[in-house]
Formats: sequence, structure tokens, C-alpha cells
Amino acid sequence: METAHNIRRAADGALLASLREIDGTADWHRAPLYAVVHLRTGSAVCETGNARFTLHAPVLLFFTPYQEYTFHGEFSGSHLSFHGDFYCIEKHRHEVACNGVLFNNIYTPPFVPLDGEQAASADNYLRLLRDAMAGTDDLAREDLVIAHLKILLIIATRVKSRQIEETLTQLPPDAGPRLQQFHQLLEAHFTQWKKPADYAAAMHITGKALSRLTAKYLSKTPSDLIAERVVQEAKRALHFSHQRVNEIATALGYNDPLYLSRLFRKQTGVSPREFRQQVGVSILV
Repeated sequence: METAHNIRRAADGALLASLREIDGTADWHRAPLYAVVHLRTGSAVCETGNARFTLHAPVLLFFTPYQEYTFHGEFSGSHLSFHGDFYCIEKHRHEVACNGVLFNNIYTPPFVPLDGEQAASADNYLRLLRDAMAGTDDLAREDLVIAHLKILLIIATRVKSRQIEETLTQLPPDAGPRLQQFHQLLEAHFTQWKKPADYAAAMHITGKALSRLTAKYLSKTPSDLIAERVVQEAKRALHFSHQRVNEIATALGYNDPLYLSRLFRKQTGVSPREFRQQVGVSILV
């Protein structure tokens, strides 16, 4: 495998961005980095959280800091990772709009299948990223890497957005409105309602019917989705504010901050304090 190309912070040597070639023998571990995985050839089984997907190249996948993911199979591709201090997807959401589409989207699978033209474009920008990262270590190199990264994310966001629209139009007449209703209820009430039964009651269906709906179309249980939404919001508060952990827990509906900490560690492998320490605090203006 090709040696990884890295960009490190001059002050302390912390990893800011990395690009490496991968295959079925690659090692996977959680990290405080966003990740873009490009399966160029072959096929793989991706496991993330409690979800499992069979993928066929070419495809792009997107993961958030400390999200668990592994790949098994016969494939080749690239693994690009970057720290929020290097490129903040939230600060640039108006120009790139990938946050909530590619990243931090619990309602769709984390991958984007590509056609031939799209795959060639992804290959091109990953090659430009690799060449830029292998260049002279100066500020111009970082600017160039960020420019190529932005274009790659913009292309993938546009493809994913079209695919989401197409998927919605192909759903059975009864499934689409139900999924939309559950989505709206979860976004409105995840800080108060922690049980699937609460959502099922509001939708006037049984808990089993809700479980069948989310399993079939989202590949997750209602409990998984509730927990992911809570942890997603906790991550946001830890990364984009100076709120204390107990304040975040209260805002998310927990009287005992230890309960949130246990849920957070189960989802990410680290405590809320460790997450903040490694991912950092970035105040949005």
C-alpha cells in the first residue's frame, strides 16, 4: 500500500489531514476526524454502528469524528480524513452544504453510489488532493488541498441530494408520508421523547409497525435513530460551544449527565470530555 500523505499542525504535530490508499487488508479505528472513503474497484461489506451495507464500487462514503466503521472484502480505494480545525464543514455549510447531507445525516445510508462520469471526477479530485498533499509543506499547500476538498464535497453533495429525491419518489405511497412524519417528530421531540412508543403513539401506529418501517427503509431501529440523534446534537454542542457536559445533558432531556455520558461513549467510544479535547471547540460566528 502507498504511504499516507499527511498534513500536520506545525505547533504540536497533530494530524490535520491524511490521504492513503486502502484495500481489504486496511486497518480501521475510530479517530477525531471526518472521513471520506472512496471504493474504486471491487466490493465490500461496510459495518457502521448497528447497520451493515453491501457495497459495489464505485462509491463514496462519509463518516464523522469517532464514528465507528469497518470494511471487509476485495476492493481498492482511498481513505481521506481531515480534522475540523483544518476544514470546518459547519462554517462552510453555505458554500458547500454537505453537513446534513453527506455528514451528520442519520436518515440515509452514509454512501453515495457513483456512475462512470462521477467516479472519474472523484478519482480526479482525489488525485489532485494527493498531489497537493505530497507537495511543499507551506500555507499554499493547505489552501490548495482545501480547495480540492471543497470541490469533491460539492460534487458528492449534489449527487447525494439527487439520489435522496429519487429515492423519495420511489417509496410506496404509504411509506413516504410515514417516514416524513417520523423524521419531523424526531427532529421536534428528541430532547423530550426517548422511547419509540412515544413516536408510535403520535403517529397512531404500533411500536412494531414503526420498527418495521425504520428497519425496511432506514436499516435502523427507532431506538438507534433516537440515540444517534441525541448523540449528534451532543457532538454539535461539544464542538461548537463552551457548554458544560451537565448543561448539554440537561438541554437534551437528561437529569443525570452520567446517562448521556454512557450513551455517548457507547456511540463514539470516548467520553464527551475526551471528544471535546480531541475534536476541539470551534465557535461559529
